[in-house]
Amino acid sequence: MSLHQFGKFLRSPQFPIFMIVFVDVLGLGIVIPVLPLFAQNQLGASAMQITILTSIFFTAQFFAAPWLGRLSDRVGRRPVLIVSQIGTLTALLMNALAPTMFFLYISRIIDGVTGGNITVAQAYLADVTPEAQRTRGMGLISAAFSLGFIFGPAFGGLLAAQFGPRVPFFAAAVFSVATILLSTFMLPESLTPEKRKHDRAAALHTPKRSQWALLRVPAIALILLVAFGTQFSFFSFQTIFVLWAEKLLFPGESQAYVTQAIAIVMTLIGIFGVITQVWLVGPLVKRFGEVHLTNAGNAMRTLAFALLALLPTLPIALATIPLMAIGGGIALPSLVALLTFVAPPSERGGVIGLNQSANALGSILGPLLAGFLFDTVDPNAPMVAATILMGLTVLVGIKLYRAPITRPETN
Repeated sequence: MSLHQFGKFLRSPQFPIFMIVFVDVLGLGIVIPVLPLFAQNQLGASAMQITILTSIFFTAQFFAAPWLGRLSDRVGRRPVLIVSQIGTLTALLMNALAPTMFFLYISRIIDGVTGGNITVAQAYLADVTPEAQRTRGMGLISAAFSLGFIFGPAFGGLLAAQFGPRVPFFAAAVFSVATILLSTFMLPESLTPEKRKHDRAAALHTPKRSQWALLRVPAIALILLVAFGTQFSFFSFQTIFVLWAEKLLFPGESQAYVTQAIAIVMTLIGIFGVITQVWLVGPLVKRFGEVHLTNAGNAMRTLAFALLALLPTLPIALATIPLMAIGGGIALPSLVALLTFVAPPSERGGVIGLNQSANALGSILGPLLAGFLFDTVDPNAPMVAATILMGLTVLVGIKLYRAPITRPETN
């Protein structure tokens, strides 16, 4: 990105969205390496109970995300984004003060019901980004994620090691307040009343259909199936990764050591993710298109999971970081961009909400499968399951080449 392009980005409405997602994920990154070991060692939770925390969150989000997307179509993106972030702040404070696992479960429900941050941010970017640049626009979300995971886990691991496992939750709450302030004072509404009126008028000339009826559109259904498989596989790995690493990569080490080591691994993943978004996504999508990137990215993650399952050692874990980061960095924004190509403008928020629900369904089942396999079969069994599921998703993704998807000729 040249200096001129960077200055243009700072003046664009994409910049506040980027900062909101970055700061939000920064808070999330602070918590991720801490929460599993906090629940296990301070609250006495089993692996299954820990993974259920993730499933509860995504169960709530599964039902709430489509409604939040539709609501943002009607009332605008900005107010929905602010309310969703207030829910996140409430949940973080409950995590910090939780005396039992019950409080953690309630906090995950609250955060899930109001957790429309990413859904609405994606819809916002679709509003303000021309179709020909949409994949790169959606890549801003991935870039913000990657940057958040560069700084968040390292900061969270350091705080937990120095001041105890509850302090990172308070730090994340502070960052959550910052996102609320950014949304309130820096973010213009992308879906103005005039634009909403125009989209409603345009919708009068198209057949009325319920949100779930959109699933009967072949291209939408196929993209959502790939999104579901991607998340099912990833969360069969991600939610158990800290406990898996404690058993197989760092046996016998202290909680503080494991937390800091995992934080370093996640920081490296974030660095490679930023490299992917800044230098790779734009040229790759121009040359190969979104369908190629979706399948190639998922194939890379299949290989990463397979290596971890077959050779669960620290050198292999470090070697798979580029595969994991680059694979996710090119596949996920490509999938969302494909959805926006097939969604009518008046239903874009709703369709992205459906995508969030497909992601949430995979994110519900993945942790349940991982916790069950970890507790009852073998600590390495979730990694084997993740490999198989991602491989099946690549096979399903091949059907995207024949799907009726209309995209701009240039990107």
